[in-house]
Amino acid sequence: MKDSFAYYKENNQFQKAFDYSDKKAAYFFTKKQYSNYIRQITNKTTLLTNDIKDPKRSLKLIYESLSKLKNTSDFEKVKLYPELARTYFRLQRFDKAIDIAQKGMKTATVSKNDTVIFQLNYNILSAYLSVMDTQNSYKYLEPTLKGAKKIKDNKKIAEVYNNHFVFYNYIKERDIAKKYLDSSVIYAEKSKDKYIINSAKSNLGVHYLAEEIDYKKAKDIYLQLIEENKNDSLNEILSTCYLNISLVYEKSGDLKSANNYLNKYADYTYYAVQNKFDSEIEGMRTKYELEKAEIKFKEQEQLLKQKQLKSEKMFYLLLALLALAGVLFYFFYQNLRLKQKNKLKDLNHSVQQNLVNATIDGQEEERKRLSGVLHDNISALLSSASLHLMAFEANHPEIDGELKKTKAIIKEAHDKVRDLSHDLIPPVLEKLGLIAAFEDLCEKNSNSLIHFQFNNFIQEEIRFQNEFEMKLYFIVAELFNNIIKHSNASEAFLTLDKDDDQLSITIEDNGKGFNNKEGKQKQKEGLGLSQIKTRVKSLNGNISISSKEKSGVLIYIKVKVPELKSDTVSDFHNV
Repeated sequence: MKDSFAYYKENNQFQKAFDYSDKKAAYFFTKKQYSNYIRQITNKTTLLTNDIKDPKRSLKLIYESLSKLKNTSDFEKVKLYPELARTYFRLQRFDKAIDIAQKGMKTATVSKNDTVIFQLNYNILSAYLSVMDTQNSYKYLEPTLKGAKKIKDNKKIAEVYNNHFVFYNYIKERDIAKKYLDSSVIYAEKSKDKYIINSAKSNLGVHYLAEEIDYKKAKDIYLQLIEENKNDSLNEILSTCYLNISLVYEKSGDLKSANNYLNKYADYTYYAVQNKFDSEIEGMRTKYELEKAEIKFKEQEQLLKQKQLKSEKMFYLLLALLALAGVLFYFFYQNLRLKQKNKLKDLNHSVQQNLVNATIDGQEEERKRLSGVLHDNISALLSSASLHLMAFEANHPEIDGELKKTKAIIKEAHDKVRDLSHDLIPPVLEKLGLIAAFEDLCEKNSNSLIHFQFNNFIQEEIRFQNEFEMKLYFIVAELFNNIIKHSNASEAFLTLDKDDDQLSITIEDNGKGFNNKEGKQKQKEGLGLSQIKTRVKSLNGNISISSKEKSGVLIYIKVKVPELKSDTVSDFHNV
């Protein structure tokens, strides 16, 4: 399962989403990563305001967060001001929303945070428009539009153009309003945001209907919106379209069509009001029908029993028993065959998995053996040869030049043997354990092209069994290698967490991702994703891989931590 705020929110698991962000926020605050902390707080406040419909609780959370950030830079705290102003706006405290946004604007301007500056200007403009204060609204039209274009957000540009349309409608400048409305529609379509597109086109339909009195254009727009949203029966845009197109047909003299769409509007309104009760009513009705059918069946059964003779009862009972026995025998036989088939399938799978595990175990044993040979034998022999050369050099100074070349060659060979030994068994893994080894792995693989970031949620110092640590280390190392070779990512994250006896590892990158066909091809390269899955399963764990083209890859591994024996010692070597 994808463990993230977005996943839980998408599946309406709001409490889990809230708890997930809470945990992340606490971690980022401890690490003094305040931008990430504020991002998690914004996630929670948006959830409270938009989904749980509790803006007052959202307001309390923002003020508590600002209190926690009192000793941090104002440049960090100001990032919460747009959310604070937006929450006051939702509470219809427009004067307070304006006051908060104006206070934050001073700091945002000094810090040159274009995104926050735009958000605050947008908050102020929206609040002034809500109270129809055209004089103050006008002051924020141009700054808000410039800010939206500066951050290159088509959705925001469309919303700002729509605000311009509303403003110029307020002051009866219909032609200017229409130009901004056309721009809003263009950028709404560029944003590909369905809600923004619907809103912009709906406003365009109202303009043609009420201002230009162009019923044909208004009708075309509303029919297009109805067609585009016909599968979304609860979309509020349908209500507006049905009502307005009914008016269009009425003004055009087509009373039959007008009445038809007016009825659809009435049906939609009724459906929307009743929809939230439908499931409960349907459940009660179904329960009632089942109870009524059960009572009727019992009455008929009783009447039938009274009409039957005792002999007939025995006959039918015997017949039923024979039929039941036949059915039971049939199902028993089929179940036995199915069990045998599954057992054979499981056996074949187990054999294949054991072969893969044995191959990889052999590779790891060979890795340790080669590392030991390099360190204990070859490295020692090279050191001994170097000592002999030093002794020989002392007794034969006349061939000093040749000896120096020989000593340099031996030293180079010794260094390469040492490096190879370290590659086979990293010393950090042996001495400091898995957590330190992961951190070292991220540091070693980071360069000017890609940055690997390690996030550790395990608070206490802990070591695991040597074999367990080594297997996990090389699994992650292989996944890192795949990211470097194939992902074209600029950033990757390794996250480690532990809950009781379960260790979870998350690897995520911002690379090009892959589709299913490419994923199958990648499994043939290197250790291969299929072999990694098998290896994780041999550790009593699970692995899930999710990816879309241009959306990066998310890998989630969860394994059971084996018990650490008291006499367990490292069988690695030191170099």
